[in-house]
Amino acid sequence: MYSYRPEYNLLSDAYLGSPLEVHFFPKLALLANMAKTEPWNFKTPQFIDSKNPYPILYNYLNFTYDRLLYEKKIAISDDNHAMCFNTGLQTSNEEDIFAFFVTNKRYPLETNKRWWFVKFCVQSSYEMIHNFPKTPDIANYFDNASELIFDKKLLPIRINYPHIIDDNFARLVESIGIDNKHMLSQLLQVAVQRAEQRVIRNYKIAIPQLYTDKSQGISKIQLLLPLFIQSPSRADLALVVERINTGNDNDVYLGRTVLPLDWAYMNSRRIVRPDIDWIQIL
Repeated sequence: MYSYRPEYNLLSDAYLGSPLEVHFFPKLALLANMAKTEPWNFKTPQFIDSKNPYPILYNYLNFTYDRLLYEKKIAISDDNHAMCFNTGLQTSNEEDIFAFFVTNKRYPLETNKRWWFVKFCVQSSYEMIHNFPKTPDIANYFDNASELIFDKKLLPIRINYPHIIDDNFARLVESIGIDNKHMLSQLLQVAVQRAEQRVIRNYKIAIPQLYTDKSQGISKIQLLLPLFIQSPSRADLALVVERINTGNDNDVYLGRTVLPLDWAYMNSRRIVRPDIDWIQIL
């Protein structure tokens, strides 16, 4: 667990341009082209925003900045006239890509935003060489790699099915096309049992995401499991499971909620690019 709360701090710390769709989102397009090819847009029509063709990348950058801010990995030049952070992305030649900022001339008299976004650039660029002899490191989201691995000894997953269905009824109806809660409960139970069988045989299908409980200001690693409900070859939803301690050193996995695959991919991409087939959204 981590005592920090991602809150899109980049938007309050730096001027990215206004409106974003005119001044910043085109620069996201340049970043997407600089970096190794990834799916940065949603696939499901209801989640697609015509003004922002890179919502996953935009979300990723903001959460990366929040994490780096918490880890004190934001770099400021010796003369205090420039700032940068490591995006965690790389070019096809394995060069790290950085977000580069200069001092906002309107700060502090006219604005609270200290920095002015300039560009995305690589370590060998003029901006980085002349301002940052030592470049900042990437974000780290866990101290123990075991947090990322599903422990099959803790099966079965504990789930309050009525609670899951009540909280996600509209989402389930939209994904599955059934509005009968009893039938949904039966389908979910079978899908969870199948997910348990899959993860026993391949722990890698459990994909990590970082979740922040804003009421407590605590961030924690959760795992995503595929729910194959309508087809054995294509997942419909992702089940969010969290490892909790029940006392006496006894841990269990608790099913928290279900997510559309687009959201599950976006949440997981904040930490690492998922490379398992079931969560690929393209």
